[in-house]
Amino acid sequence: MNDLLLFLLAAGLGFAAAIPIGGSQIEMAKRAIGGHMGSAAMVVLGSVSSDIMYGFIAVFGIAPYMETPWVLATFNTVGAVILWILAGVTLRQSRKPSGIDWQHASLKSHRLAYVTGFSLAVSNPPMILVWLLGVTLAKQFGLASPFTTGAKVLYVAGGAVGLAGYLAILGVVMHRIKHVI
Repeated sequence: MNDLLLFLLAAGLGFAAAIPIGGSQIEMAKRAIGGHMGSAAMVVLGSVSSDIMYGFIAVFGIAPYMETPWVLATFNTVGAVILWILAGVTLRQSRKPSGIDWQHASLKSHRLAYVTGFSLAVSNPPMILVWLLGVTLAKQFGLASPFTTGAKVLYVAGGAVGLAGYLAILGVVMHRIKHVI
């Protein structure tokens, strides 16, 4: 029973973590609106792959060290610097007007879509904090004590299902309402 609750907790957290609009959501929506559902699915797969990588890093590597204040401060600082750099690049690029060519070959490429989804999601290292928050919640609710290797894998799988579920739902909705947009 605890395994099912741990999986559902992770899936719920994964779903909630995917809600804030980010690069992966925008790229996937752009492809879904353009009618390239296979390519949009590959963006989702790339994004979820990156988040799974962060999940494994969080639960198998960083979690024991995150109780040390200087490690947490360093992690947050590096994440903030990366986000500021990306914000600067985005602002510089936003000054150049560009339209979206809905039939451009790069929007149809499945391989490029996967790489795009992965690179957009991997540029968000604070995602590790979401995974660590879930670990803390699981321990507080008594769902992961002890937090065995099997429980960790189940937890990451649940988070991946939640993340992918939200992005897939968003893609289908965007594809269906493309005529309104």
